[in-house]
Amino acid sequence: MKTAHISLLTAVVLLTACGSGTEQRTITLDIDGGAGRTVYFDKYVNNLPTHVDSAVLDGSGKGIFSLPVMPLDFYRIAFNDQEQVIITLDSLDEMSFSAKAGDLLGSAKVEGSKAATSLMDFLQEADRIDNARNALRSTLQNEPGNTSALDEFNALSRKMEDLVRRSIADHPGLPVQYFAVTRLDVQKDLASYQKVRDDLRGPMASSAIYTAFRDNVDRAEKEIAAMKAQEERMAAMDNLLAIGAEAPDIEQQTPEGKTFSLAQLRGKYVLIDFWASWCKPCRIENPNVKKVYAKYNKKGFEILGVSLDRSQDAWIAAIQQDGLPWKHVSDLAFWNNAAAQQYGVNSIPYTVLVDPEGRILAKGLRGAGLESKLEEIFGS
Repeated sequence: MKTAHISLLTAVVLLTACGSGTEQRTITLDIDGGAGRTVYFDKYVNNLPTHVDSAVLDGSGKGIFSLPVMPLDFYRIAFNDQEQVIITLDSLDEMSFSAKAGDLLGSAKVEGSKAATSLMDFLQEADRIDNARNALRSTLQNEPGNTSALDEFNALSRKMEDLVRRSIADHPGLPVQYFAVTRLDVQKDLASYQKVRDDLRGPMASSAIYTAFRDNVDRAEKEIAAMKAQEERMAAMDNLLAIGAEAPDIEQQTPEGKTFSLAQLRGKYVLIDFWASWCKPCRIENPNVKKVYAKYNKKGFEILGVSLDRSQDAWIAAIQQDGLPWKHVSDLAFWNNAAAQQYGVNSIPYTVLVDPEGRILAKGLRGAGLESKLEEIFGS
């Protein structure tokens, strides 16, 4: 397991407060453009939404839910499956929810809880960053040499990471931690996952979503411990594949189902790029790799992408979405990919630079380090 991400629905809004008792609690609704429509409050049963209450909005888009006390868990407010937001409740406090029909996530406002405000701030800011990065990704697909767009893309990625880490650190025991941490790679940020698991253990103990998350983190701990037990073997492998050693040949299938080998690129400088469609850091790094490919390909630089995917459809879709024009191979064996095993790969993205004679020049080059090495070889 390399990631531990539990996705509920694409548009996400949470309301949170704390309390206890048996009385009814109310949520007042004010949804601009929702006049006369029926809106539902749903709980999840076996991951399927089930109605708990409903309200017909008046001519001003106003209404009220009257709800029993329920455990801290994930619920939703929805007109239908296309217009919905996820919420979480654990309170007797009266709360309010306002939004615009057609843009529930972007326009939503909640009152009645500090936790609700902090979570809403995170979700809306994350959505803005995601939208901006997607727009820049499209620009970079059409203009791979657009350094301004690439710099802005990288700055937004750093901004997202800062937002995620602040949300985890500043809100212990609140559901915002869950939505923040699942944007990280559990393999590289196990400590963050452990913190969120432990912080939410009490507040969300009865939540099926939390329980699945907790179990995923527990499994990740065991798997990462097993990986560490292999460090001696990996170190020995690293010695076998030292700088200057001959790079073992790679022979796997292309997306078209044909056999292609590293040996077929002999005579060129080749970057072996271990990656996967499901690897977020790999996808974020792809625009940087495209930049150096466009700059040096005609000078004798080539790339062989070795995918650790297990789904051919996901692999091909990622190649097309990210616009990766170089050679690609895979055996669709996930972390058991034969080439990854042969090269001692235990995390991705991971690269090996090979010279025209097939010798290893460098390993683990990314971003500025990769560009600097290629400039050393080919000139600026």
